[in-house]
Amino acid sequence: MCISLTQQKFEIDNVNSSKLHYQLILKKFLDNLKYKKLSKGYICSNKKVLSRFLKYLRINDISNISKITSENIFNYILTLNRCSQNYKYDIVSKIRIFLKFMYLNNFTSRDFTLVIPKIKINHNKNIPNTVWSAGEISKILNSIDTTTSIGKRDYAIFMLLIHLGLRFSDVKKLKFDDIDWQMNILNITQSKTKKIVTLPLLENVGISIIDYIKNGRPNVVSEHIFLDRKDKSFSSQFSFYHIFRKYIKLANIDISNKKYIGTYSLRHSLATTLLQNRTPLSTISGILGHTDINNTAIYLKVDITSLKECCLNLEVDSL
Repeated sequence: MCISLTQQKFEIDNVNSSKLHYQLILKKFLDNLKYKKLSKGYICSNKKVLSRFLKYLRINDISNISKITSENIFNYILTLNRCSQNYKYDIVSKIRIFLKFMYLNNFTSRDFTLVIPKIKINHNKNIPNTVWSAGEISKILNSIDTTTSIGKRDYAIFMLLIHLGLRFSDVKKLKFDDIDWQMNILNITQSKTKKIVTLPLLENVGISIIDYIKNGRPNVVSEHIFLDRKDKSFSSQFSFYHIFRKYIKLANIDISNKKYIGTYSLRHSLATTLLQNRTPLSTISGILGHTDINNTAIYLKVDITSLKECCLNLEVDSL
């Protein structure tokens, strides 16, 4: 009886020890991501993915990261076979980065990134197929009640999304210091790439921002231009998706033929329009803030029908 109890206590302590070991390593990795100033959303996503992976190792009696083998990794990837290819790609990519960190910091003696299988996906599928026509864009903007403070805010946000192709993650973090009113330019550090992008502040965009600041924005001390309904800066989790859908509904736009409904489709529409207007690929890449022009080149594969559908009245020459 005593032996049984002693053995049970040892097993419990062993499990706790391995769990603590993995938690400490995961914390070091996440701290490294924070040091690189990556977004909170990306760090949170890594924490969830890697916690599942490390739990799998513990359950399968891998008490220490140094004891991991290629077989352990392959077996875990096999558990993802029922998941979509894109989801599987995302999981394996995060594990690959994590294992590279482990190797570079001597937690493992082998670089497992050399043997992890590459998950093939069609990156072109990540481009939204939805292209908004000039008429649809006008309907959306006209559906916004700009006599209210929230309406003035939303209208200004839409103008930035439509005419400058900004991601909403960058719009909601836009600061007063990011705008040079004398030079009429925006200097934005992108949340996704950390790359600084300089864009012209088009007259219609600037007017909408000024209208919100002077006539709609609450008198609250904040470095951020846009505020939520509680007069605070937008949280990192706040999404513009439901607001976008609200105005689409108010505009009475038929979306039955739209494959993707989200603010990113406005960015896609701008890229498609610029391409249609024979804007050089390097210029489009600069506007969208792509770190690699190959990311912009995928828009060349947009079909002709989509190009003909998109005819937004954009000031391309000034860009």
